Amino acid sequence: MIEKMKKLTFLVYHREYEDFLHRLQDLGVMHVVTSEVNPQQSPTISSYLSQIKDCTTLQKEMKSLLDEAKLKVGEVEGDAEKGMELVSQLTPRYEHLAELRSQDQEQKTSLEQLAPWGDFDPALVQSRMQAAGCELLFYVAPSKVFDKEIQGTYPVMKVSEAKKNTYFVLVARGESVELPATRVTLPEVSQSKLQSDNAKVSQELKQETEALTRLSQENLPHIEEALRALNARMQFDTVKEGTTTAAADHLMVLNGWFPAAKQEEMEAAFADDQAWYQISNPTPDDDIPICLKNNRFFRLFEMITKLYMLPKYNELDLTPFFAPFYIVFFGLCLGDSGYGLFITVAVLLIKFFVKNMSDGVRAALNLLLTMGISAFVFGFLSGAFFGFNLYNPKDVLNTPFFDKIGQAVSLDNSQMFNLSLILGFIQIVFGMILRVVNKTIQFGFRYSVSSIAWLLVVLSGAVIMFLPQYAAIAKWVIVVALVMAFCYNSPDAYKKPLTALPLNIGLGLWDAYNMATGMLGDMLSYIRLFALGLSGGIVASVFNSLAAGFAPDNIILGPLVMIIIFVFGHALNMFMNVLGAFVHPMRLTFVEFFKNSGYEGGGLEYNPFRN
Repeated sequence: MIEKMKKLTFLVYHREYEDFLHRLQDLGVMHVVTSEVNPQQSPTISSYLSQIKDCTTLQKEMKSLLDEAKLKVGEVEGDAEKGMELVSQLTPRYEHLAELRSQDQEQKTSLEQLAPWGDFDPALVQSRMQAAGCELLFYVAPSKVFDKEIQGTYPVMKVSEAKKNTYFVLVARGESVELPATRVTLPEVSQSKLQSDNAKVSQELKQETEALTRLSQENLPHIEEALRALNARMQFDTVKEGTTTAAADHLMVLNGWFPAAKQEEMEAAFADDQAWYQISNPTPDDDIPICLKNNRFFRLFEMITKLYMLPKYNELDLTPFFAPFYIVFFGLCLGDSGYGLFITVAVLLIKFFVKNMSDGVRAALNLLLTMGISAFVFGFLSGAFFGFNLYNPKDVLNTPFFDKIGQAVSLDNSQMFNLSLILGFIQIVFGMILRVVNKTIQFGFRYSVSSIAWLLVVLSGAVIMFLPQYAAIAKWVIVVALVMAFCYNSPDAYKKPLTALPLNIGLGLWDAYNMATGMLGDMLSYIRLFALGLSGGIVASVFNSLAAGFAPDNIILGPLVMIIIFVFGHALNMFMNVLGAFVHPMRLTFVEFFKNSGYEGGGLEYNPFRN
């Protein structure tokens, strides 16, 4: 659901405004509305952005070093001021470290180029060649080409041979020579000199890396605290500079929003303040920020809603309504109890061993845990378990336990196909019901009459197909519903009586065309629930067959090869299937369900002004 919001307007004397903003930021409840501040026209904001960029770069470098050394951050309380000082002190050292890494890599690349040619002084060789009026050219060619086409034909000398390539030199006396080989340009330094230089650079790189790794472990909390402080200060000054003024800039006018449940807290916070404020209810023309308020379970699915867009303030929050469908659809798309069990156990182990994680990561893991349990449960409909059939005695042990489960819940392919269509029909009809509710809430009941009519047409059509004993009643319902749909789909049109009926009939015909074509397409889209689960099961069984078929008849190599193929195949198949099981139910939600429920979206997320 969407939390009710209240509009808040403050009038503050300009000399007291900064202290007032600090109090408001500490309270952390109000979503402020200010004019946009251009960083290029604000030296203060531009300075903050530059400092945040430097701080973020240093933070990434520190984390990278700690990850390479597999070290954790020291248990140090962050100090923002110390972090600011460290940014200016450590940034040059990290830049020098990057230069050392680049120099070390370039030297190693040059040594690889010189390796086939041996150790010689390029300057000495070229000077002697020039004195003799010659030029020494370096080439590489496939050994077969060198032996057949080059050696004995051109004045060349073989230097070395490696990886089926021959490295050779050609003495040229000014004439142009075309060889079936690739000419090589070598570094103008000897191999021994380059090795000596690289040894010094490598040693310096090692020492600097170790030193900066220790500094990163000790000081990363200070950098992160400095980054948080910079963001808070920039947010503060952005609000300050974007505030509207009045009375010759003596009064600061600040508008914003806060959850209605926080009204007593807001009134108590500014009861004795000299600032004047007014709390009012939102109007239809207001751009009201959206704060979703769901229970702990449905809150997991808010991230999926935000991937599409937040609802408008006067719309229904569809998160609690699509969440149960999404769980079922994921389980059907993955369609393997073994994969579901693996995901469930993996997530539980991660949550047990990794204690320090952000709220976003924890929410994502909880959502994945829910999806894993769903896949484990719905995998029993087909009996798939890592590509094996739990209900087939040839695949697994023939036990009465699995026989009873199979008799109770197993479905064949045709039944799974029908189940997908039935679930699609249920979700589409449910979406149409929500459209009626949405329109009634937003505009009033009379604007939902046409939606009710088409809902009755769809339900009556289903009754005629599956409950023929009630077909006569259903046909009369369809007739009444079509009259409603064709005569009252645009209530505002009746403000002009002469054109109202023709306009409504025309709109009704357009709605009828969209219903006839759209309903069929929407229903067929749900076949993917069956197709994805079936295809994933087939690929899993193929990998099982490959693991058994390619294993050599050897007591040691046989099981080893079988395990390698089994693990690699199922890891690849699980990755692709989990990805599909996330994306395709999301597509059914965003397209079929949201469309039939009349969801518009486009709401602005509630972002309170806080530290």
